[in-house]
Amino acid sequence: MQPKEYDCKYAYAVKFHERVSRHLLGETIPLKAEVFHSVEPVPFQLAAAGKYRPISEGESWGGAWESGWFRLHAEIPADWTGRQLALRLNLGGEALLFDRDGVPQFAFSAGSLLGPDFRKEIYRLPDCPAGRQAEFLVEAAGNVVHGLLPDSDPELGEQNPYGRFRAVAATMRIGCFNHELWQLSLDLEILLDLLKVLPARSRRSDLILAAVSRAADIFAEEPGNAARARAELAPELARPACSSSMTVTGLGHAHIDTGFMWPVRETVRKCGRTFANQIDLLEKYPDYVFGASSPLHYLFVREHYPALYEKVRQSVRSGRWELLGGMWIEADCNLSGGESLVRQFLYGKNFFRDEFGIEVKNLWLPDIFGCPASLPQIARLAGCPNFVCQKMSWNQTNRFPYHAFHWRGIDGSELLTHFLPEDSYIAFVRPSELIPAENRFNENTVTDEFLSLFGIGDGGGGPKEEYLERALRLKNLEGTPKFRFGRADAFFERLSRCADSLPSWSGELYLENHRGTLTSQARAKRSNRKLEEQIAATEILWSALPPDQYPAGELDRVWKIILLNQFHDILPGSSIRDVYENTEKEYADARATLMRLRMEAAARLLKPDTECVTFFNSLNTEFRGSVELPADWDGAGLAGDGVRVPVQREGNRRYAAALTVPPLGFVTLRRIGRAEHLRAEEEKSPVLENQFIRYRFDSCGQLISAFDKELQREFIPSGACGNAFTLYVDRPAVYEAWNIDDSYRNRPCAKVRAEAPCRITRGSVRDTAEFHLKIGCSTIVQRVILGTSSRRLDFVTTVDWREARKLLRVAFPVTVQAAESTADIPFGFIRRPTHTNTSWDRARFEVAIHKYADLSEPDFGAALLNDCKYGCRLQGNTIDLALLRAPKFPDWEADRGEQCFTYSFLPHPGDAVSSAVRLEAQQLNRPPFRFDGRSGTPQLPVAIESEHVELSALKKAQQGSCLVMRLIERSGRYSQAVIRTSYRLVETSLLEWEDGREILPEAGLTTISFHPFEIRTFKLY
Repeated sequence: MQPKEYDCKYAYAVKFHERVSRHLLGETIPLKAEVFHSVEPVPFQLAAAGKYRPISEGESWGGAWESGWFRLHAEIPADWTGRQLALRLNLGGEALLFDRDGVPQFAFSAGSLLGPDFRKEIYRLPDCPAGRQAEFLVEAAGNVVHGLLPDSDPELGEQNPYGRFRAVAATMRIGCFNHELWQLSLDLEILLDLLKVLPARSRRSDLILAAVSRAADIFAEEPGNAARARAELAPELARPACSSSMTVTGLGHAHIDTGFMWPVRETVRKCGRTFANQIDLLEKYPDYVFGASSPLHYLFVREHYPALYEKVRQSVRSGRWELLGGMWIEADCNLSGGESLVRQFLYGKNFFRDEFGIEVKNLWLPDIFGCPASLPQIARLAGCPNFVCQKMSWNQTNRFPYHAFHWRGIDGSELLTHFLPEDSYIAFVRPSELIPAENRFNENTVTDEFLSLFGIGDGGGGPKEEYLERALRLKNLEGTPKFRFGRADAFFERLSRCADSLPSWSGELYLENHRGTLTSQARAKRSNRKLEEQIAATEILWSALPPDQYPAGELDRVWKIILLNQFHDILPGSSIRDVYENTEKEYADARATLMRLRMEAAARLLKPDTECVTFFNSLNTEFRGSVELPADWDGAGLAGDGVRVPVQREGNRRYAAALTVPPLGFVTLRRIGRAEHLRAEEEKSPVLENQFIRYRFDSCGQLISAFDKELQREFIPSGACGNAFTLYVDRPAVYEAWNIDDSYRNRPCAKVRAEAPCRITRGSVRDTAEFHLKIGCSTIVQRVILGTSSRRLDFVTTVDWREARKLLRVAFPVTVQAAESTADIPFGFIRRPTHTNTSWDRARFEVAIHKYADLSEPDFGAALLNDCKYGCRLQGNTIDLALLRAPKFPDWEADRGEQCFTYSFLPHPGDAVSSAVRLEAQQLNRPPFRFDGRSGTPQLPVAIESEHVELSALKKAQQGSCLVMRLIERSGRYSQAVIRTSYRLVETSLLEWEDGREILPEAGLTTISFHPFEIRTFKLY
């Protein structure tokens, strides 16, 4: 066969397949339809009472995010008796078919921007309708799989910035399904897809094309000839795979984003549609296995579709439905705090155990935007030694080298890890995907098997029936890997048998993509950080009371608000406006609940006294710094001994005091005397100075000198400035809210300028310089604060952010030569090169930090602390913090308006670990609680004395009445903690399921040793 002849025959074969596929439903009749339209979703129980109107094919029934219930009727022709019938529905969006009892049966989808594989229009009815009358009830949603139809790169004059959508009932029909024609279509589909990856003009290719040509001749455009046409293709589908071909374990999958291009309320319905589809397929295909993650999604189904949930429970018991992932949801792990990651497992695994009696042993994050190096230990301690991911395949610069490997964390813990070689968690079971996956699988000499997650994701319903039919044809087909249905847990059991021969990867999993998610949607990130700190402190406070008073239910509810909104498209900032409007309401609810709970605890722990105010320090290290006093306090002294503390009046009814609060302790101040009244002065060359350090500023608030008096060192390079704001044009090539391209540095568009002279206030507590600044279209007000006994310089910042597609950063160049930076991550820290020697180093131009980033030499260094920022550039001798972005997709209003945050510059003796950097960052993020009109110094049930061991949690156990204490070694060294308590300590896991070694304090005292970065959890009995 000559090349041109081959091309001609291939083109003819494709057209033949298209013609066959168009006529799967032969004779059809339109359904008589009525629709009940509503703006908000209406449950099945109330749908019957709706006001219905007639609707015909081609009519519009609703707009974006609206809902409609359709009553469909048909009179079945007599000559259809005994034939297989099918519905063909395209209602313009997503839709769910219910039976008469309100149990979901099957989900339809009008399609997606991602292609025809996402469309589901045909549902083969399992039984012919009784008699000649057929009735159906369908709920439709005014959105497609990916929400609305937005412009992913909208112009600033866009008239529909949130997308366009009009739901149209395009197709409403019932007809006779031609099963043999469908099978012919699937046969052709597999063979033609195989031709895409076979060498042109190979014997295998020629044989396939010849068989297809004969089948087309036999078919002769007559559907009744489908079986004979299939017989011509059968020999080519029967050729067995090569003995050295790899095996694919195929697990049906539906990656359901908890919030993304649709609001969370729509996720509830997406779960219902997906679960209904998969129950239908499990009933039709006895070998098929489906798996789904996220216990929250199961809770949605349990609450909204209880009968469907029972079917899921039965499928789980049979082993056909696999529970995946130990986390409550598939959380973002770069931004979530360490204790939040623990609670993801605590709530997730407990739900699966309570509801299904199953312990899930895998960490399931196929779509995560990178992972911190502390995650392996957290997952292993939570009983999840296996990990599935694939997102590193999205790297923009370097190809990640492994697909099956050990991922080693900062403490040495390892996870057996599988990166999906199809580079996707939305696979379609096609030779054109599986053959390249087999070819790129790097550990193919160690194992002969890899995992494939196939099915429509993003709430699109999981695998279609066609996907399962493809899988059956690929069980043993020449030229392709051998495909079989299977479970992920069994796959990992087999993979573990060759674990000794697998390679290892140490440190973080850095995604060379989506770096903008460290900064986008700053309000959500700030609320998340504040709530993480507030709920941990509130739990510690309530632990001072008897366990039977502990408000476990309300704290659990707040934790679940936090955990839900840590989903990997919500907290990172890559969801639509509707998501964040709901998130802001939930965060406000959580803050109000925690505030009320703190007041209730204080009312039980402290005495009423209108002349007193009490501060509670929930950290296990001493707090030393300034605190705000109640309005109109003119002076204060320590209750009991009356020793005055420094107090200064800083403005109208605003007072600050210098205070020391012991670890996990209380201090009460009594109103006495009068405060030091300060006068603000204007200065052209502001200076803030104390016994340790002297800071000089220019008129724009830029730091032109930071001279440490003790170290006799200048920390700002000559000719440079710290606190240097720069506004950049921020137009990434793709994925606007997700990405920051390194080329932004070539597009600075504005520098900061002063709007008014600097005003300085000085006092015995702290000195403050106030700057009013302008940059671009936005204004910045900064109160720069230096305490009398601290090197830490706080930049308390308010921005009226009015930009579009701009990036605001602040840079601190320092006179430190550091080959590595040090940055805080959940439950530890990580060091990264500051040079760009390799492509891997250059790709890390924006990295994740938590509370601090540091550049140090052995004897000194400088750190930048923050209370809610995560994106940072740490290259050369500069710490460059990303503050705000202004993307327009997918949220047109992202971050506009007032923004508040604090960052702090901290020169220090010693390196990052031996200095006070971590402790100062803790105190910035979690200042003491203040209780006005209360006095007292109650005792907590435990005290922890250690420079390096941090109290992460002190709370009531999930089950039982004891308390649980979690301690973390944070300095990366062998450390000890002295524990003072009258309780006996029993070591337990993160999940609190079992009791381990018991420790009996002697005379209320015991010492516990820790390995570097070790996490240890104890029950207090």
